[in-house]
Amino acid sequence: MEFIRQYLLSKGIPLTEENWKPFVEKNIRKEYKKKDVILKKGEVDNYLSFVETGAARLFFNKENKELTIRFVFQNQFLTAYDSFTQRTPSRCYIEALTDMVVWQIHYDDLQEIYQSQAIGNLVGRLTVEALYVEKLNREFSFLSETAEERYLSLLKQQPDLFQQIPLKQIASYMGITPQALSRIRKRIS
Repeated sequence: MEFIRQYLLSKGIPLTEENWKPFVEKNIRKEYKKKDVILKKGEVDNYLSFVETGAARLFFNKENKELTIRFVFQNQFLTAYDSFTQRTPSRCYIEALTDMVVWQIHYDDLQEIYQSQAIGNLVGRLTVEALYVEKLNREFSFLSETAEERYLSLLKQQPDLFQQIPLKQIASYMGITPQALSRIRKRIS
């Protein structure tokens, strides 16, 4: 869990041994194999996870097509956040795209930390801010960039993505067909 602590310290969170201890005590290490379904649509997401290694995606089905909402990689939070925070059934699935190691904290344990420690609230706020900025950037990209610009941006931000994830899923994440992605890749290379 030291990598999580280093991540939080890098975000300016003043963690001490004392206020870090509840996080260590409440987090559990979980391993997933490639293609494991971590969360099914309709289930309530009870865990906020932090990815140590591997990659996952959040997706839903529409008209017999899988539409990818988000990819999650090392040092990122993994959850169906609306389900987790609102305690409602998830509208999406979470699937491991590679073998993964994650650290998970249960919703109730996180609430207990929020109530007992000011640092818990700071961690929670920064988590929400990071997820919000990621969502805002994605929306801005869809509204202001061409598919080719979105592809180049994604390639720059997540170069490993194209080694680990099928192009069909990347195309769905970009909001284009696999054929359109293939044409973009051919045009650029």
